[in-house]
Amino acid sequence: MNIIIKTPGFIGDTIMMLPALQIIKQEYPKAKITVVCKNNCKDIFRGYDIDKIIIDNTKGSNRLKKALNLIKSIREERYDLGVVFHNTFMDALIFKLSNIDTIIGYDKEQRKILLDFWLKIDRSKHYINHYANLINKYLKEKYTLLPPLKLYAQKQSFVTKKSKPLIGFVLGTHKDTRGYPQKQSLELFSLLKNSAYKIILLGDCDDKYNNSIYEKQLKESKIEVKNLTGKTSVGEFIDIINTLDLLVTIDSSSMHVAAATNTNFITIIGKSASPFEVVKPKVNFGSYLFRGEMCIKDTDFIKNIKPQEIVKEIENRLKIDK
Repeated sequence: MNIIIKTPGFIGDTIMMLPALQIIKQEYPKAKITVVCKNNCKDIFRGYDIDKIIIDNTKGSNRLKKALNLIKSIREERYDLGVVFHNTFMDALIFKLSNIDTIIGYDKEQRKILLDFWLKIDRSKHYINHYANLINKYLKEKYTLLPPLKLYAQKQSFVTKKSKPLIGFVLGTHKDTRGYPQKQSLELFSLLKNSAYKIILLGDCDDKYNNSIYEKQLKESKIEVKNLTGKTSVGEFIDIINTLDLLVTIDSSSMHVAAATNTNFITIIGKSASPFEVVKPKVNFGSYLFRGEMCIKDTDFIKNIKPQEIVKEIENRLKIDK
């Protein structure tokens, strides 16, 4: 059995796809598995015994040429089964033109004519169930329980544990209705005890400006801080979160990394693209702060979460007395 899988486009979605991947591996233990994913998602599959990873770079300029190159790469082998977890017409077309024997996926963008087995999308399903259900329906509902969500972390040199609790922050201030505002973030950091914690600032390149401001304030307050914003690969990002005692994060891929590495976390919830109940980590740890129940404006959802509440929750999670 030779199986090829097209992953979702985002890091968090790809992490939530992992239980479906585990079902595939349980069903076909001797199969050779190829993954087609974005370059920034390849480290997610460390430890999963993937035979081959093909990088999908079909976004941006020269998309037709890139798509043809991707088809050529896939056609270097003959695949018995292709699973399209990314719900675009182009992904299904690329698999169809790659001579894959059987292609399965969801019917979106009128693409069921390209699929040998398809399901209608149920937007009320949790993302993890969305991916796993496609596989399970294809297997005639053979499985009843989801495999555990898991990422494999490695040792790294960016961060080492010390006697102080190690807290990571992913505040995503630039992310509109999802990010924690700069003014409240500054107040949050001003409320942290001078010597109680070591702070790790994390994020992508768009977080650099705001995190540099937070770093300056923390240093002026004599709080030990390391700013790794935009300096890590996805694999290193996973490894760092795995090292933390606690992660404070917005609804983003970092939340899913924490859940999949068994890292304690606090999620501060604003207005995101998807309802939170369909992306909320399926783990029995972590806590969530949401104060937008009565808000009309989307931007007020996360603004209603006070810095004092976050500090109190940090203390509760780490069991540190005031």
